[in-house]
Amino acid sequence: MSNDIKIKKRKNCPLCNAENSEISILMHDNWELVECSECSFVYMPEVPVYEMMKEEFAWEKNFSPSKDIKLSKKIRRSIKGLIKRNKLLFLLDKYIKEGQVLDIGCGSGIKFDDIPQKFIPFGIDISEKSAFEAKTNFEKRGGTAICAPATDVLKEYGKNKFKGAILRSYLEHEHHPFEVLDELKETLTSDGSIIIKVPNYASVNRSVRGKNWCGYRFPDHVNQFTPFTLTKMVKKAGYKIIKFNYLDKQITSDNMWMVAQPI
Repeated sequence: MSNDIKIKKRKNCPLCNAENSEISILMHDNWELVECSECSFVYMPEVPVYEMMKEEFAWEKNFSPSKDIKLSKKIRRSIKGLIKRNKLLFLLDKYIKEGQVLDIGCGSGIKFDDIPQKFIPFGIDISEKSAFEAKTNFEKRGGTAICAPATDVLKEYGKNKFKGAILRSYLEHEHHPFEVLDELKETLTSDGSIIIKVPNYASVNRSVRGKNWCGYRFPDHVNQFTPFTLTKMVKKAGYKIIKFNYLDKQITSDNMWMVAQPI
C-alpha cells in the first residue's frame, strides 16, 4: 500500500455493525480482507477514502482493456457484455416497466444505449469523468447524473421519485452498502423495484481459482457478498426479495442477480 493513499477505517461490520469482530482471511498488497465472526460478512476494514476512489482507483483508469488482447477474446467479451445488457433489459421490462430509474454506479451511462426510451435515466457515480459522460447522455433523455457518494445525495431526491433503481456492479464498491439500501428505499415508489448484481464470493470459481479469482479487485472491491449475506442485508434494509439468481444460469458463474422491492 502506497504511503500516498489516504485510507479510512471501517470499525464496524457493514452488515451487522459488530465492532472488533474481524477475522483476517486474505492479504493483497497490504490490503486486508476479513470475515465478521458474528454474521460472516466479508469486507475490507481499511478502504481508500472516497476522493481516492474518484481519482486514483476510478474504473476507467485502472481496468482499461489491454491493446494486445487477441481478437477472439475481444469478440467473446463483447458477446458476454451484450448478454449482460440484455439480462438487465429483461429485468427492467419485467419488474420496473417504465418511468424514472436511478442507476447507482452508473459509469458513463452507456448501458442505457440499449434501454428503451420509456425509461428516464438518473445516475450517481464516484468518478468525475464517468459522471460527466453519463450526465451528457442522460440529459438527452430527460434525466441527469451526479458525481458524489450515493449516501450524500439520495436524501436530496426526496420520497417516491423513482420507479426503480439499478445497482449493477456497485455494492461491492460502496463503503456503506446497508445505508445506501436503506436510504434508497425512501426514494422509490410503493411499487418500485431494485435490480442488484454483485460478485458471488461463495461461487465455485472462487474456490477453484483462489487468490486469482476475478472478483478480487483490490482496493476498490471493498465488500464481498455471498447469497446468505446479500439476502440478509437486503432484508435488513426493509426489502422483500422478488427474484434471486445466485448461479446466473451456470454453476460456475461468478455473479448473482437479485430483484427486490420495499416492504
